Amino acid sequence: MHQDSFQLPFKRHFAKLSTWLFVLATILLHIMLLESASWKVLSPSQSPEFTPTVTVHLRPDAEIVEPAQSEPPSEKPIVHSKRKPTITTKSGADTLAKQVENSPELIEKEPEIQEASHSSVVEMPVTPEDLAIPSDAAATPTFSLSFPKSAELQMEVSHTKVNASPTTGVGVLLWERFNEKYKISIEVGMNLLITTLNLLTITSEGYTDIYGLMPVLSQDIRKTRAATAIHFNHQDKTISFSSSNKKVGMENGAQDAASILMQLAAIGAADASQLAAGKEFSIQVAEGRDATPFLFRVIGEEEIDSKLDTDTGKLMTVHITRPPKPGFYNSQLDIWLAPTLGWYPVQIRNTESNGTVTNQVVTMIKQKFSNEN
Repeated sequence: MHQDSFQLPFKRHFAKLSTWLFVLATILLHIMLLESASWKVLSPSQSPEFTPTVTVHLRPDAEIVEPAQSEPPSEKPIVHSKRKPTITTKSGADTLAKQVENSPELIEKEPEIQEASHSSVVEMPVTPEDLAIPSDAAATPTFSLSFPKSAELQMEVSHTKVNASPTTGVGVLLWERFNEKYKISIEVGMNLLITTLNLLTITSEGYTDIYGLMPVLSQDIRKTRAATAIHFNHQDKTISFSSSNKKVGMENGAQDAASILMQLAAIGAADASQLAAGKEFSIQVAEGRDATPFLFRVIGEEEIDSKLDTDTGKLMTVHITRPPKPGFYNSQLDIWLAPTLGWYPVQIRNTESNGTVTNQVVTMIKQKFSNEN
């Protein structure tokens, strides 16, 4: 019998399209398994590893020396993954979109934008020159800081008006930090039958220094509303807004509506006594078309209901509030940080003066394995 008669079945087998599709699917499955292995789900029973605490002290009788600035890498800031929120409700998309447009979904209600506002946001390149600190700005930082590891926080979001049923949705807070750069992305939305409707995206990117997070660019993108941007110029210490010609003087440690969450987490992670019950402190926060001092007050330890602890359904947190301040903001902001989970913000609640409440509850925390500095 001819030798080719034995090879013929094998040739026919590998000539089939289904055989090559099977091989390709096997390769893709191995790639997905390797990628998923780089994430871990954080639970209260785990003791997260923190980066070393950085504390700076200057003696009154010593000569003040400007802190050395390491040159950040030239590559672009980390780009967050394109992960989309998942559906948790059958509420109408239009109803939820209108509520997001007309009320604060995360930190504070944004003023209506004038017709002359920019229709789009042009992203500014982040360069080391943007972060040059004048010599007269050198001073002792108010807090010691230790930044939490990069992580993805999955959230359930509810929006409740007075005497009305709550409208629910989902959200994702992505925190990334590497080589003195950071990026925060907060997305809120809901899934429809065949697509995902993203209602709100807030981003913040910049660098870190002795004062903590140093935002360079913050963007706010909402459905049916022109995107806006806030620019932090660290060289001349000013904050400017794309929605107006206004410029505001920038204080040391100034934050935006997204970065303030991780700045508070870094304060607690460095030294829990800095967030002891009864303490009060002020941090300048830029949002919308202005930058104002946020007065924070530490309420103290508080146990809350949480899906993060599957055994007890409870989680011990540190409750921080920003009460209304006449002439600056009328809403109350409450943040719960979890010391046993790396001090990540696990609940965020905004209560407007008319009683409308927007609540965000973290349901899962996934840490990213990386060599952070």
